[in-house]
Amino acid sequence: MRFYKFICVLFTGIGVTNFYGQSKISCDLVGISNIAFEKNPTIKRSAYSIKSAEADFQIQRSVFDVNLFSELAVKTNRYTLFAEDPRNQFMDKVLKTNTLDFSAGLRKRLRTGQITDISLKYGFNNNNFPYDSFNQYVGAFWGNHVSSVNLSLTQPLLRGRGKDVTTISERISQLYIENSRSSNEFTNSNTILQIGQAYWNYYLAYKSLEIYKQNEGRVRNVLDVTKELIKADKKPAGDLAQVNADLANQEKFTALAEQNLYEARINLGRAIGLSNEESLQLDLPANDFPTIPESEYRSGLDKMAFIRIAKEKRSDLKAVGKISDALEMQYRLAENNTKPQLDLTGFVFYGSAIAGNGIDKTFSSFTNNEGRNLGAGAKLTFTFPVNNNLAKGNYAKDLASLNDQKISNENLQRNIELNISNAINKLDNSVIVLERAKEALDSYKDAFNNEQIKLQSGLTTILNVILFQERLTSSELEYLQAYQQFANAIISLRHETGTLISQGDKGFTLNQNVFYTIPNIANY
Repeated sequence: MRFYKFICVLFTGIGVTNFYGQSKISCDLVGISNIAFEKNPTIKRSAYSIKSAEADFQIQRSVFDVNLFSELAVKTNRYTLFAEDPRNQFMDKVLKTNTLDFSAGLRKRLRTGQITDISLKYGFNNNNFPYDSFNQYVGAFWGNHVSSVNLSLTQPLLRGRGKDVTTISERISQLYIENSRSSNEFTNSNTILQIGQAYWNYYLAYKSLEIYKQNEGRVRNVLDVTKELIKADKKPAGDLAQVNADLANQEKFTALAEQNLYEARINLGRAIGLSNEESLQLDLPANDFPTIPESEYRSGLDKMAFIRIAKEKRSDLKAVGKISDALEMQYRLAENNTKPQLDLTGFVFYGSAIAGNGIDKTFSSFTNNEGRNLGAGAKLTFTFPVNNNLAKGNYAKDLASLNDQKISNENLQRNIELNISNAINKLDNSVIVLERAKEALDSYKDAFNNEQIKLQSGLTTILNVILFQERLTSSELEYLQAYQQFANAIISLRHETGTLISQGDKGFTLNQNVFYTIPNIANY
């Protein structure tokens, strides 16, 4: 029985351990970036903008849909005759008429600009007057059937003429789809940039906490040494108060570092798109800061080469390029709409008629030789608003939008060049700062170790040891911050050149190298 309980407790413990182990979210750069592609609200909303643009394209395509139409009208009428009407001798003063009209057809606008219209019409009527239109006695409610088939083709001669004008709205919508896709790519890149910066901040907070804990341990070590020196009458008892005060101060800094780590974890989860509970499940950072040799950095980077890469790869540049093309087309359409509407319509028609009752007469009305009507014709339709303010206003508005977009495009290219120049300068300076911070750290480590040796020999004061210990801690933190600036400079240069993420068949992808290496000018 005891063995059975032992087995149950063992497996329960293993299950609980596995549960909590599985609930942790691995915190490596590529993994959290892939999570963001699925969960980040900004990325998800950006994807919906593509669907909206595709819906707009479908709306524009509807102009060329086949439109079916039909109408059925049934009417009965009772008309009271005048007393002098000779038809009173054949009816009881009331002319009763029944009418049925049916029409059906289809209409379609062709991509070449023409409008086709095919329609079929059928009409039936009878009344209680016993004579037909030829004054022949046929009896009351003798039916008259009339049917016709019409075909017309309308060709715009001025406004709306030609395939280029007719399909221009459809092609504009296609450009906006491409624009939304490029904008979505830039949004994804910007989100990954924010995630990278948040991750390096999280890693900085994690490593800073380690430094503060190590510093707290050094102070405790100094406290132990001080106590031994006091026992040996090599230091006054008053020195103990200084060390205790410094220890309390370092414990305060450790508590603040723990708070910073918590905030950095939450902010990283926010950037990824995680909830509060999910953010708290983020594991410790798995990726270290990039090193200078690993980054493939070299002095004297070719700024113009990176600008050329940006002009080729930046998705926001591609997006505004599509907008410019769309506005150019919109301007041409507005220019065409200032013209008068002059349409030439050609038509042919066929019809026939028959009299009598019975369903067979309905179908015979299409084929009866007597009463057949066949013809063709043409008409010219002219429409033009006298002031034409609507067309002129749209033309002026589209011209202003086009010129404004040109300025916006030039401004974007100008800012990209400035941002790349700034990013390269920031990268260069971060390398210098990192190298100097490493030199300073090594020197402060040697100085602090020397002060500890002097303290044990009674050759220095506790105050000097505390001072050098604080300088060592500051140097360690500055060295970490220099690494963070270097890491941020790499991903900023990647983002500015459009090489942070890649578009694949299954969506956006990235690899760890984009966080650790600068863009390769020869192969990007």
